[in-house]
Amino acid sequence: MLETRVAKFSVALMMIMIFVLLTNEVTAARCQVSKISYAYTQYAAPAQQIQVNTTVAGSCTSNGDDYYSVRVDLVDKVSKSILSSSNTPIGYNAKNFTVTAKNGATAPSRNATWPLLVYVYVIRAGGTSGIYLFDYTSIGNATVQVGAVPVPEFYVSSEYPAMFLLAISGLILSYRRFREEHE
Repeated sequence: MLETRVAKFSVALMMIMIFVLLTNEVTAARCQVSKISYAYTQYAAPAQQIQVNTTVAGSCTSNGDDYYSVRVDLVDKVSKSILSSSNTPIGYNAKNFTVTAKNGATAPSRNATWPLLVYVYVIRAGGTSGIYLFDYTSIGNATVQVGAVPVPEFYVSSEYPAMFLLAISGLILSYRRFREEHE
C-alpha cells in the first residue's frame, strides 16, 4: 500500500515538473557590455557638487521591436541611499552602442573619504515582451576624498624624554669612567 502511494506521488510530482517547465519561458540576457568606465573628480571640498560620468559600451540582440536604455544609480556605500539616478536612451537599434550617463551628487559637509557605488543597468522595454527587463547589471566602486586628508599627529609620550636623558647620562658617565681608567 505504501509503495503505491509513493509511486502515485512520484508520478504526480513529475507531471507538475513537466507542466512548470513547459509553461515557463526561459530567456537569456540579450545584451553584452564590453566596457564600463567612470570619470569623476577624486577630490572635492565639503558640500561641493560633483559629477560622475559613466560610459557604457556594448551590444544587444536587437530586431528593432524593443527600446533600450542605460540606467545608472549613484549610491552612498555607507548609508545605501541613492544619491542620483539617470536614464540615458540607447534607442530601438542597440546592436552596437556607447552612451554616457551623468549623475550628480553633493559631497558630505565634513572631511572624509567618501565611498560610492555605481549601479549600471541596461533595460529593455516594451516591444514584443511588453514589460521592463534588466538585460545587464553591474556594480562599480568610486571613492572621493572630501576635504583635506587627515594628517596623523606626532605624539611623544612623557616617558621618552626621561628615557632619553637617562640614556645620555649613562653614556656621559661611562665616558668619564673610561677616561679616568686610561689616563
